[in-house]
Amino acid sequence: MLLFFIFTSIIISCGEKNDSKDTALMPQDTAVVDLHGLLQVIGNSIVDKNSEPVSFAGNSFFWSNDNWGGERYYTPEVVSWLKEDWHTTIVRASMGVEDPGGYLDNKTVNKNRVKTIVDAAIEEGLYVIIDWHSHHAEDNTSEAVQFFQEMAALYGGHDNVIYELYNEPLDISWSNIIKPYAIAVISAIRAIDPDNLIVVGTPEWSQRVDLAAADPITGFPNIAYTLHFYTVHHQQWLRDRATAALNAGIAVFVTEWGSIGYSTVDPEADKWMTWCFDNKISHCNWAVNDKEEEWSILVPGASTTGGWSDDDLTDAGKLARNIIRNWPE
Repeated sequence: MLLFFIFTSIIISCGEKNDSKDTALMPQDTAVVDLHGLLQVIGNSIVDKNSEPVSFAGNSFFWSNDNWGGERYYTPEVVSWLKEDWHTTIVRASMGVEDPGGYLDNKTVNKNRVKTIVDAAIEEGLYVIIDWHSHHAEDNTSEAVQFFQEMAALYGGHDNVIYELYNEPLDISWSNIIKPYAIAVISAIRAIDPDNLIVVGTPEWSQRVDLAAADPITGFPNIAYTLHFYTVHHQQWLRDRATAALNAGIAVFVTEWGSIGYSTVDPEADKWMTWCFDNKISHCNWAVNDKEEEWSILVPGASTTGGWSDDDLTDAGKLARNIIRNWPE
């Protein structure tokens, strides 16, 4: 039996739990972006067009890099299946940058993979994160500026789109390295797209949201900060840190998280999901891939066009599907 944090809350607020998500919160014939519109940061909350705090649950695609395996799942059919079967409301296109086979090696192909996911998400009415999936983004600031200028020009008119400027900085200075990089890229985006949500990575693999809270980016609207967690490594101490950052006034977005992987029962995931639910934090599960590692949602050889049965899902995939499928905004 799957343990899960939120089902008690859902039962209380929405009636008897079922697997259809056929509730008044999201009518099946209404796209999530049509319901909620442009996301905005107000104080420490991300709110919708009605100024109501919102929380979305969905999937992060694996690195887009050539020949890494995960790029095979960058298909519109997978996006459609995640919406239809998982009831995903947000997806994340994780474009590898400086690693072999990434953007710097093959710009056109990697960029086109991202565009495939973004176009499919817009067609399906989902939110979509355009992620500069790097650990060393400050080394290629001009490349990031050029890429996000192009993305802003293409997609800035769509409420669906969220820009993620830096996946996971390493143990480097927030104020002296990450923040100046982010300001350079934000300035370029805002010159084209004045209002879509921007999410900025934080030091130590996007765990030091406290450092961003102590020295936040000012002068630009609609900025949130990245928090990543993997339940085998990150427990109450990181939740406490993130809560303190929220209390200090910044908005937080979990653009990537992973469960313990080899079980459909993960009590630590329950605690994290309770925290996300209570604080109205959106989150994307890592990763849409069939690589033999504990965080892949698919077993090796699973279809690259969706249509997955339970036998196609790993334990991590079954847990993630249960969470996402039953998540109320």
